[in-house]
Amino acid sequence: DIKKARLLLKSVITTNPKHGPGWIAAARLEQETGKLIAARNLIMKGCETVPKCDDVWLEAAKMHSKENAKAILAKAIRYIPTSKKVWLAACKLEETIDAKKAVLRRALELIPHSVDLWKAAVELENP
Repeated sequence: DIKKARLLLKSVITTNPKHGPGWIAAARLEQETGKLIAARNLIMKGCETVPKCDDVWLEAAKMHSKENAKAILAKAIRYIPTSKKVWLAACKLEETIDAKKAVLRRALELIPHSVDLWKAAVELENP
């Protein structure tokens, strides 16, 4: 039942606010019940509370429009500049090959030994 799930998840994020998956689950519950604004507010609060958890930022980006998602991921990069997952998600949001390459170049400056980032960069060179 939705009310019980909502209460349980509220308890999770209240008692253990630094647990990223709790914020994600709480936001997804609101999203699944059609309360997108509440879901977005909740996941953004999660981003503020657990700024080093890339999964929370990625979930926030998924719940917003493409333009807002870009801004969210840019903010995430300020908190966790060495998160491959955030950089790859930011790259996917770009529309042009040149913009994607620019994102990956910046990512590789910060994470030069990332196989995943190099692989993505090579794939852009050989479409």
